[in-house]
Parts: sequence; C-alpha cells; structure tokens
Amino acid sequence: MSATPAARIIAGRYQVIRRLGAGAFGEVFEVNDLFMSQVCALKFLRPGSVSSVWTEAQVLRQLEGEYILPVRNADWASGVPYIVTDVANNGTLTARIPAEIGVEISTAVGWTRQACQGVSRLHDHNLVHRDIKPDNLFLDERGDILVGDLGLAQFMDSHGFADAAGTPTTMAPEVVYAFMTGDPRYERCYSEQSDVYSLGATLFWLIAGHEPHRHISTFADLWNRATPDLWDHAPHVPQGLRDVVNTSIARDPGQRYDSPAQLDAALGGRVRPSRSWRRIRPHSGHTQCFEGTKGTSVVEVCAEPDHGSTGRLRIAARHQRSGRAIARVTRVVRSGALSAALRSAFRAIN
Repeated sequence: MSATPAARIIAGRYQVIRRLGAGAFGEVFEVNDLFMSQVCALKFLRPGSVSSVWTEAQVLRQLEGEYILPVRNADWASGVPYIVTDVANNGTLTARIPAEIGVEISTAVGWTRQACQGVSRLHDHNLVHRDIKPDNLFLDERGDILVGDLGLAQFMDSHGFADAAGTPTTMAPEVVYAFMTGDPRYERCYSEQSDVYSLGATLFWLIAGHEPHRHISTFADLWNRATPDLWDHAPHVPQGLRDVVNTSIARDPGQRYDSPAQLDAALGGRVRPSRSWRRIRPHSGHTQCFEGTKGTSVVEVCAEPDHGSTGRLRIAARHQRSGRAIARVTRVVRSGALSAALRSAFRAIN
C-alpha cells in the first residue's frame, strides 16, 4: 500500500503532496486533484476492509451535507481501494479530549448531537458507518463536527443488518460477540443500533476523558466486561445525561435508542441543572477536582487522601473567589464510595 504513492501520481489524477498518517485500516495522503485543481485527502484501504458500497460509490458522493466530510471519489489504484475526501485541517476529536479530564459537558453533547445528525444522513441512504469513534469525527473551521472515514460504510440488507466491523474501543457488544466467536451465523449483526452504541461510547469518552472499557487485550475480555455506568467515571454529570449515555451503550441493542435521531432528541430534551459542573486538572496532592459555575458564582469541589486514615479520601469545597470553605459538604469516605459522595456534594451545592 505504501509503495503506491512512490509514483507521486495516483490513478493518473492525484499528485501526492505529503503523507498525513496511517490507521488500522490504511494510510492517508494529502493530494492535489489534477482534474479538479483541488487539494484533497486520499486514504488507501486494506482490500479486505472494503464493503459492497464500493460498487455504488456515487452514493457516498451524494451524502454531502451538514456534518458529513464530503466524499469526492472512491475507486481502485493498482489493485488497492482508496477514498478521496476534503481535507479536514482542524483535526479530529481525539486530539481535543484531555486524558482523564474530558471536555466540558455542553461541548461534548453539542459535538455528539452533530455526529448523530451526520450519521442519520447515512442511515437515510440505508448505510451504516460501522466505525464511529473520536478519531473519525473531524472538525471544520467553525468547530462543528464532520463525520468522516466512510471506508467501512456498508449497505444494510432487507432485515436492517450489515457485516460486523469497527474498532474495539467503541464497538457494540453484539459486534464484539461476532468477532469473539468467529461464527458465520453472527456475522450479519451490525445495525443502526450498533452505530448508536458507538455514538454513545464516543460521548462517554468525551465526558470521562477515556473510553468506556480500558486495558482490553482480546474480544473475549471485552465481551466479559460489565457495561460501565457513566457516573462511576464522571460523577459531575447530571442524572438526565447519565441516563441518556447509559441507554445508548446498553448491552442489549433493543434497550438502546432505535436511531441516532432518537439519541439526538434525547440529548436535546435533557434537563439542564442550575449549576454547570466540569472536571478540572487536580490541584497538587488531590485525586479529583471539579468546578461548578452558576452565574458569577464559581465553586470548587476536591477529593484528596485523608491523612488521618488509610484508603480514605476527604471531600472539601470552597468558593473560588473568596476561598471560603463550604463546610456542609466536607466529609471523609472510602475510595469505593467516592463517586456517590461527590454527587451528593454537587447536589448540596447546586
């Protein structure tokens, strides 16, 4: 695959400018389209990863619209499939997620709603994306989402299913099971609800600062993990949003939202608390710190090791501007009870 660009001109049309990177499914190059006098991104794909959508590549080109990274061409060069899109100069969401901190809730929800609307456009054309993750969600010059990397997109059959595919970090359980067993009976398991799971897993990642399941080495390991509760990883999230995320990543596809449009509506209809909380980088010696804003009032809630006992944490809060402590939320808890205790502190302050 990497040998193809050595000729500098691909398929007699695309002049290679530079290599942009590589992922699990292929290499990406910035190219100059000599036919259209336009700079584009050209991604080579592993032949085995290309779906039947390649036989009707014009469908990909018809997807151009809000929240979709425009596809300019999809073809083969020297026996290797490739897809050509606009260049996304502002990168992907992966680079925007502070590890273990996450992004602000309103930003995470806004990006996910835009991704839902972009993926809904695919579903309207009877396509499923099959690889939704932060690395495939690009940002335009306004900071809006562009759903990209459609190389794995596949048509659904008359029963609403496509072949199993995806990346383990945001892969739906039914897809994990198909890969784990290798049983052909489960290969056609991918549905719209599988895309919903990946959207929910992406939102979880944005908020928590890490993927739903960490330190995974095999599909069996991933399959045997319990579905995580967002509150255990992001206690500052309002209950309404926590419930939406947990529903979207339910183990059973039938318990998830039926479509990205339903997930989008649920995110738009959630009740917003009077005080907005966000996780901040821990102060020196602290394990977790949060900041809550209500008008001009800013409060900090922090957890730090309790020096008077082993394996316990002390929760304390203060007004950021004056430094005055909020004594009613001060308490010492076991580490296993920290998330629940933090939620109690947030409710008391709100």
